[in-house]
Amino acid sequence: MDMAEKSKAYFESELSGIAPCTEEENVSLFFASRQGNKDAEARFIEGNLYRVYEAARYFSGTGVPHMDLVQEGSLALLIAFRSLESPSGIGPETDRAIREAMERFAEEETNSAKASSELARRLNLLDEQAAELCEKLDREPTAEELADSMRMDPDDVRYLMRVALSAVKKD
Repeated sequence: MDMAEKSKAYFESELSGIAPCTEEENVSLFFASRQGNKDAEARFIEGNLYRVYEAARYFSGTGVPHMDLVQEGSLALLIAFRSLESPSGIGPETDRAIREAMERFAEEETNSAKASSELARRLNLLDEQAAELCEKLDREPTAEELADSMRMDPDDVRYLMRVALSAVKKD
């Protein structure tokens, strides 16, 4: 079992020991929190974590770590609860806020993965092109020569070279 699975199992174990809030309790906690009772807010969040967990299950298989989704959803639950104007929005408004936060997070993660993949592709292409030019010219090619052979802007080539150098320095 990897660390993510252990973390998920631990969360599930902890969640199973928390009694979900009833609708009546949610209403009571809403009013108590509006009167400054911080314990009421904490109990609301704890007692409604099952909403977050259920919403996160919807995103399983997307490649986004489950516990990252739970974290985003938990924050959305807190923000939604604090912004509610009446207890009638507890179910629909909080559920919508949780789902929307998770959707945004999943989209950001997907876009980040695509950007990383594209960067890796371009770095590999730069490396291949540099090796070819090095052999052809019998010396290291300049950024301008690489840019010309790759049909890229020289500044973009310099940026890729800095990224590659930075990655080498970190290793």
